[in-house]
Amino acid sequence: MVLSSSTAAAQPAAGQPAQPAAGQPAPPPASPPGLGPAGTSTVHGDAASTDTLPGRGPGANPAIVGALTGATCSTVFVGTTGMPVALCTSYVGLHPPTPLAPTVKLFHPDTAAVLAEVQLAKGALLGGVYGYLDERDRVVVADGNRRLLAVGHHRDPDGSWRMTVDVLADLSAGVPDGDAVTGLIPAFDGRVWFATSGGVVGTVLPGDDDTLRTLALPAGERISNGLTVRPGGASVITTRALYEVDVAPDGTPEVRWRHAYEVGPARKPGLLAHGSGTTPTYFGPDDSLVAITDDAEQPDLIVLRRIDGSQVCRMPAFATSLAPASAAPDGVLIEGPAATENSIIAFGDALVLVNTYGYEYPPFAVDGPAVPASAPYTGGMTRIDVSPDGTARVDGTVNPDGTANPDGTANPGSACSRVWTSLARTASLPKLTTGDGLIHALAYGPSGVQRGLGPELGPLLDQGLAQKFGPVDVTSTDVETGREVVRDFVGVAPLDEPMELTGTIVSRGDGPGVMWQPTLTRMLRVGPA
Repeated sequence: MVLSSSTAAAQPAAGQPAQPAAGQPAPPPASPPGLGPAGTSTVHGDAASTDTLPGRGPGANPAIVGALTGATCSTVFVGTTGMPVALCTSYVGLHPPTPLAPTVKLFHPDTAAVLAEVQLAKGALLGGVYGYLDERDRVVVADGNRRLLAVGHHRDPDGSWRMTVDVLADLSAGVPDGDAVTGLIPAFDGRVWFATSGGVVGTVLPGDDDTLRTLALPAGERISNGLTVRPGGASVITTRALYEVDVAPDGTPEVRWRHAYEVGPARKPGLLAHGSGTTPTYFGPDDSLVAITDDAEQPDLIVLRRIDGSQVCRMPAFATSLAPASAAPDGVLIEGPAATENSIIAFGDALVLVNTYGYEYPPFAVDGPAVPASAPYTGGMTRIDVSPDGTARVDGTVNPDGTANPDGTANPGSACSRVWTSLARTASLPKLTTGDGLIHALAYGPSGVQRGLGPELGPLLDQGLAQKFGPVDVTSTDVETGREVVRDFVGVAPLDEPMELTGTIVSRGDGPGVMWQPTLTRMLRVGPA
């Protein structure tokens, strides 16, 4: 099925990528050995979880091809062969018959049709989200039997495709019964880092179960986000604190420092768990900084030094109608509360945060009830620039520790400063491409409030099932200005409900790239034919 429609403005001219005012983009983060192609091998684009990819986005007026998947695919990878593979939850599994069965699917690079698939043992939801692609184009993922698997694909002499499954390690000795692996990423020393929903962090050398080493984080702290790795260690966030974890010579994880963050009274609507929704993001010179948001009723962005956990800056994550003092010079405010379940995008010293407050996830995906039970989904994105050394960017006084003022506003000369806020209602995990300086995602149209329906009727359009019906577009937003420069129709919800799912973008030299993006029922190929 092919859909194509455009209401796009022109992109920046070819060869003239936008750059953040804060400075030139940092060099690409170091990549662990054993990881597949840069940008398309992890959930968040790279080992530093920047959600920033090489190349360019799909451009204006892209060809849009979609194929039914029989599943909802949470994450897409593309390897050296150009064949997309995805971690999916099939509506009904067959081997054995199972509702909501985890599967790995292979897709045709031109038509997006499913070419082959394999069903895995059922486990936790996030086991079907956080995996990675290795250097042999295999999807590395943990199954419900607490095994580390490598799922490959091969073409038989008759032209048909088939999936293969290799067991890399048995993790059951370090993962308690009833717990499940939710985070996976390769280490820089040949091991694999993993984390469990119950708060266990571990490493293992594939092919050698005796190398399994684990660390149990404090009781009651759960892990619902991914891992971010560096040479010699990893960053792990639980529902109560951020940990910088080193690795001993034998692979045993050891806590370097712990930073507890503020937690609100209950899970917010639009977050999966009661705690921070951000996978930690490394950025800055030599990836020396780490960024998260906390879980306060009005969340803060927190930037810490990776070496010792000292604070560089802290300020409101979003400028909203409830907390307008930290608005950017554009004065734009997000209506109502804001929070994020998405990893923070990092591009040089610029951070981009996306509001997911009010987004309605399926009941089986969330951990406990939300308070309030539902809320309007108004969306919105914001860019905050960070001075890597914690000093002022402009003349003026600065708080000694680089924090916000007591009233919650940002110091005019502090290490954090808001550049812009947009009201885009993004509904998939956005990715930024360095070749054009654009942020790409699926999005809904304007909210009820933005449509001028008033404070009583407007929010009703944006709440609950109302967000699941209507047109869905692919959008590109300029990281420099926050201005939306491309919007193309791709489909209609609920068929193409974006579900906050994770796509990827494959670079094609100097020309537009190809965006692979799952929706509730389809896989979309967006880009040049």
